[in-house]
Amino acid sequence: MKRKFYIWGVFFTLSLLAVILVATNMMARGASPAASLPPTDLPPSAQTQIARLAQTQEAEVQSLTQAASMAAASQVPNPTATSGLPNPTYFPPFKATQLSAMIQTQQAARLLPTVDLQDAYPNLHQPLNPEGILDQKRSGKLAGYGIVTDWPAPIFMHGPNVGKYEIHDGAWKEDRYDSFITIWSGYLRDSPEQGIVYVAIMPHYNPNQKSYAFQSPEAAGDLRITGAVGERLILNAAQGKTFYFDVASLSFIGNLAEQVPTATPVPTRTPYPFSDTIDDAPNFPFEVDTNQQKNSNNLNFAISSPTDFDWFRFYSVKPGMITVSLVRLAGSYGLRLVRITDTLKGGEIVGEDVTPGQGRKEVTLTDAPAGDYLVRVWSLDGSFSADQPYILRFDAPTPEKVTPILECVADNGDGTYTARFGYDNPNPFVVVVRADRDNSFQPPPVFRTGQPESFAPGRVVDWFGVLFDGTGLTWVLDGHAVTANRNSPRCP
Repeated sequence: MKRKFYIWGVFFTLSLLAVILVATNMMARGASPAASLPPTDLPPSAQTQIARLAQTQEAEVQSLTQAASMAAASQVPNPTATSGLPNPTYFPPFKATQLSAMIQTQQAARLLPTVDLQDAYPNLHQPLNPEGILDQKRSGKLAGYGIVTDWPAPIFMHGPNVGKYEIHDGAWKEDRYDSFITIWSGYLRDSPEQGIVYVAIMPHYNPNQKSYAFQSPEAAGDLRITGAVGERLILNAAQGKTFYFDVASLSFIGNLAEQVPTATPVPTRTPYPFSDTIDDAPNFPFEVDTNQQKNSNNLNFAISSPTDFDWFRFYSVKPGMITVSLVRLAGSYGLRLVRITDTLKGGEIVGEDVTPGQGRKEVTLTDAPAGDYLVRVWSLDGSFSADQPYILRFDAPTPEKVTPILECVADNGDGTYTARFGYDNPNPFVVVVRADRDNSFQPPPVFRTGQPESFAPGRVVDWFGVLFDGTGLTWVLDGHAVTANRNSPRCP
């Protein structure tokens, strides 16, 4: 009797194991890509590919399941591994379901289309409208003329600032008519005792007014923005000292009451040498959002490796002919022009010059619409030189000239005078004239507080005032000039 029960027990156990193995195999087949995708949803070629992958997958699952079962039965490392070191020939007892899921994931990934990041175009920045600016102000904490927000710190992907600063999230922001100012705080990574403020001024089309780091007058540790009065920030250092930063003059001051009569010149950008370790231009188009270059200027950059893709962004203010040229090449480079058709969907390639060799490359659009454009430069055959930069130009239609206008001069009664200025922009769109020789004051400083760089369409009356001593004060703007002195028409 005992022998009979023993035989029935063995038979029952073997039957149960067989049922479990069949069910596991059916589950593996049911979870395959071929079962989860209806054949009518794919073309015949894809259906054939999936069927072959499913067959391969089934064979791999069975093979690995057998290996896992053998390993699970023994669960004993190689007896020769007696030194206490891990045995490289030991196969861990994975479950069959885990192996099946892993293989299915790998096989399904082979069916997905590959994405070339160099051909992926960005979702460009949408400028805030007045309502958006008001909403942003309401969402932050009012501090002086701006707000303190949780705005994320900048991330440096290329250029000389990579790894140089430790900048905190959270910033002071001020939205002016002609610029957007964002200021973060932090410290130097190589010298944590030295606090810094990092100032970014948009639009970024102006190379003399972009982004800069200013060190605190004393090394008192990490800086944090705690408040503001007008355009003067209050910062507390880690060692307990308080500092004040004047936004208009872009400099630290001794106290909130210190007089700063005029803005100091913006620091000159220091060029950095080309090298194999620092890429001088963005490799991916989504990084060019905050790097809009000035039209009709010679841009000097280099291809620093066979896989270096340089991207640039430009803006054409009105329709007309656009010419993009690339000269002084150190290798066989390609030139591509992309027009941004939709800031959410991306752009389209509208011109390309991939002629082999080091000769001039050029793309011309005879009737190009106004708007944003991207330019890509890259090596066609792997040739490059990090030490010899190329020259890139983007020549677009130019707007009509903006005229500066002297409204009047006010006598302040203390030996000083204030000249009030406006302007006339005949174009139906905003014109940008950066603060340099085409938008400057004589005598220096060439940039004065309130001086616009973005000019709205039409006649703008009494936009800003400049304090001077009554002798000649000249505003040179876009090829025109106007001079104020103590004998100019008086303000009412």
